[in-house]
Amino acid sequence: MNLLLCKNEWRIGNGDRFLIEEPKRISHILKILNKKPGDKIKAGLINESLGFFVLEEISNSGLTGRYRPLFRPKRRVPEVDLLIAINRPPTVRKILQLAGTWGVRSITFFPTKNSRREYLTSPVWKREETETELIEGMEQGKNVFLPEIKIEFRKNAETLFSQYETESRFSHSFVLDRKGNSLSSILAETGIGSGRSPDDDSSRSFLFVIGPESGLVPEEFGFWKRKGFSGIRVSKRILRTETAVAFLLSQLEF
Repeated sequence: MNLLLCKNEWRIGNGDRFLIEEPKRISHILKILNKKPGDKIKAGLINESLGFFVLEEISNSGLTGRYRPLFRPKRRVPEVDLLIAINRPPTVRKILQLAGTWGVRSITFFPTKNSRREYLTSPVWKREETETELIEGMEQGKNVFLPEIKIEFRKNAETLFSQYETESRFSHSFVLDRKGNSLSSILAETGIGSGRSPDDDSSRSFLFVIGPESGLVPEEFGFWKRKGFSGIRVSKRILRTETAVAFLLSQLEF
């Protein structure tokens, strides 16, 4: 944990004092960080600010302290949205942590031809489960912005595309394809991230479609490409889904 993310539900009244009751966090703060009353911890308030937490009291009910905001960070630009096929629950957990660490804007999980239906009953899709994984990643990467998560088990690709198109949520769209061009070459062609200030790309947003571990079927590739999505590859190797997501996000570090 490189950052303690304070949740609004921890807040005592309407002030700046927070009560931490989660055993895992308490143990980390006291046993790993070796903090005691009066010590400061790097902290953030979800979707709001970065600052520090001053530990005031250790009691049977938990840890009490004050959060002091220092500044409001900017979101990453270009903003990134991910459309990811339903995958194995352990894979989904890793993807959520990666998304929290890097700071993607949103992830939508949706069914594809090769998605396994038995995965739909996993507890990983519950809001508290997804949020736990996201926050673990956010605390690792010192990111305060919580990605938006949508679980669309009943929506097909056509419906999802229409929804994103209507909301005008992307300026560039891609589908991961091992036969596609490298992402770096496509970004170079468009001039994105080529030695410019990140703020120069503030009007740009990327939408990436990522299939299940067994891949999208030709019909699905055809659909996305007809809609203007460029086929891209992030490696010449065959990757696990979570590894492909990690490779993709690392190549967007401008």
